[in-house]
Amino acid sequence: METVAIIMAGGSGERFWPLSRQQRPKQLLRLTASGRTLVEETVERLSGVVSGEHIYVLTSAPLQALIRRTLPQVPPAHIIAEPVRRNTAACLVLAAAIVVERFGEPSRLLMAAFPSDHLVEPLEEFQRTLRAALQWAEQGEDIVTIGIPPVRPETGYGYLELGEELGEAEGVTVYRVRRFREKPSREVAEEFVNTGRFLWNSGMFFWRLDLFLRALEQHMPAFWSHWDLLRRLVRPWLEQPVEGAYPGLDAVFSAMPDVSIDYALAERAERIATVRASFRWDDLGAWDALERVFPPDSQGNVVSGEVVLLESQGCIALDARTHPRSIVTLLGLRDCVVVLTDDAILCCAKTHVQQVRGLVAYLREHGYEAVL
Repeated sequence: METVAIIMAGGSGERFWPLSRQQRPKQLLRLTASGRTLVEETVERLSGVVSGEHIYVLTSAPLQALIRRTLPQVPPAHIIAEPVRRNTAACLVLAAAIVVERFGEPSRLLMAAFPSDHLVEPLEEFQRTLRAALQWAEQGEDIVTIGIPPVRPETGYGYLELGEELGEAEGVTVYRVRRFREKPSREVAEEFVNTGRFLWNSGMFFWRLDLFLRALEQHMPAFWSHWDLLRRLVRPWLEQPVEGAYPGLDAVFSAMPDVSIDYALAERAERIATVRASFRWDDLGAWDALERVFPPDSQGNVVSGEVVLLESQGCIALDARTHPRSIVTLLGLRDCVVVLTDDAILCCAKTHVQQVRGLVAYLREHGYEAVL
């Protein structure tokens, strides 16, 4: 059975403004110690498990050329532009149409879906868990995900509630997923962690393609109604790849609901299984995530660039200007984020990092497109 990997790289990454921009969202930032972009790391950790010829990256039309330059190891025709911005459900339905037209019989195909902007390490443990998820997806009738043991009561993540043990794959325990629970309150998140019955939802999914198509027809009629047309539209493109989005795809893609695959399918399907991850994972959702990536100094500060801090604690300070002409100093600050780029400065309390997306929306509404 052949495995085809789909990397979803169309996100905007607004919560890392001003470092992230419309033309350089989070997946194209270097936010880990490796010095590589997050999408590069995502592709590289599939090496040895998924053939390079079987990796596809779906992104937005404005980012297609840049991602092609960033990922020279992926065939340019495999870096595909979605015609309009949609959520992960539409992305994966489009990907399924491409895979069926490219590889043929769905019952012989495994599809593996990955976000492009997460921290995952170490490689060996990730690949062991990945092989277990693929093995279980191949041999059974389950849609499979990877669950992450929670290390804190995180309110920004979705959770999986574990049911009974189903067995083992590659030495990794597989569980029935009783239900999905979306981003909880602090109190509920603490309860989830304390019970030991919940895992974080990593956003990685694995399924046999014939099983996915049956679930698409049963649980996602608003998408299934476009399936035959999608296949017809991608057919000529596979024979003669083009730059930009597929010709004629705009209308059908726009007609599909703007929802996540979690909501459209995973929360509705009867048979969901999960393998418990043994690797470190973080979705790097906002500026405070850098405290979990880089070691802080003796005062709990994370600093990058020419920044001087005195009598300051728990701060994140990043000078990303290409030609600094002035020194950046922080004095007597507590739990703040300060980020400088060539054309913008962000100063906020760490308690407000999840609201940076709202700040970006405000700037857009008030005519500051030049810094977005």
